[in-house]
Amino acid sequence: MRGLALALALAAAAAAPCAAFGSGDKGTSAAAFLKVPAGARAAAMGDAYGGLDGGALGAVYNPAALGFLEAVELSATHDTHFQDLASDVGVLAVPLLSLRDTRQKRSAWGAAALSVRTLGASGIERRGVVETDAPTDTFGASDYAYGLSYGRALGAVALGGTVKLVEQSLDSARGRAAAVDGGVLWRGGAFSLGGGWRHFGQALKLGSTPDPLPFTLYGGGAWRPAPGVLAAVEVRAPRDDEARVSVGGELSRQFSGFGAAVRGGWSSAGAEAEGLGGLTAGAGATWGRFTVDFAWVPYGDLGSAYLTTVGFKF
Repeated sequence: MRGLALALALAAAAAAPCAAFGSGDKGTSAAAFLKVPAGARAAAMGDAYGGLDGGALGAVYNPAALGFLEAVELSATHDTHFQDLASDVGVLAVPLLSLRDTRQKRSAWGAAALSVRTLGASGIERRGVVETDAPTDTFGASDYAYGLSYGRALGAVALGGTVKLVEQSLDSARGRAAAVDGGVLWRGGAFSLGGGWRHFGQALKLGSTPDPLPFTLYGGGAWRPAPGVLAAVEVRAPRDDEARVSVGGELSRQFSGFGAAVRGGWSSAGAEAEGLGGLTAGAGATWGRFTVDFAWVPYGDLGSAYLTTVGFKF
């Protein structure tokens, strides 16, 4: 019960300051690519992932989840985004005791993870200060985030953190900033609760004026009422927008050496877009230690994002 009380207190503390953030700061953050979904399973569930022990992707969503990791996991995601944007995420997560021969659980000393996130665009038209029918030439933009994460479970409660370097470039302009994520996750029977913060760090200067990173507080939970049934929710309080809510669900079934899952979700972050209003969907399959997941995330008139994640456990 102490573990549950601690997790509830920290998750509430993470989600409570929503009133301190708001839409008055909308569009004022640098490195907005950090808000893009980082995995197909999470994206299909509306990004309601901060309260889940979601494997290697915990390095991005809640590093405390790494504390419950029992196998080396490699995860790679490609996101074919709207407007010819392309995003990629790679995570390698390693329980520290998997590096030595021991009778202890692999998670006994916690787990560490390396992660890389990228977002790129090319062929952006340059027109200068004089209006013309044709661009003078084109240029590109690229974003990177390199993270080192660690999480460790202390009974039913796990704590974790990430330090990361964020880099952005737009034509000849370059910017760089350091940031820290932190989280807590409690697991108890059919329930789990998590909370923390993402992207707390230096302002990033791309040009003459530094802009803050998209610092976000979050709290979430998950419920598994029956085998193969999962429901999840997450509340986020970003510094540059109003509070956001995500809900998601998953139905999965295991066969002999094979598993399949279907997923759906909704995020208020996409509710303002025309069309399906924040709905998301996806599916996944597993063969032994290999996993592949797909997600579809519509953005109204802008188009849709299609995510594919492949994973492997060692």
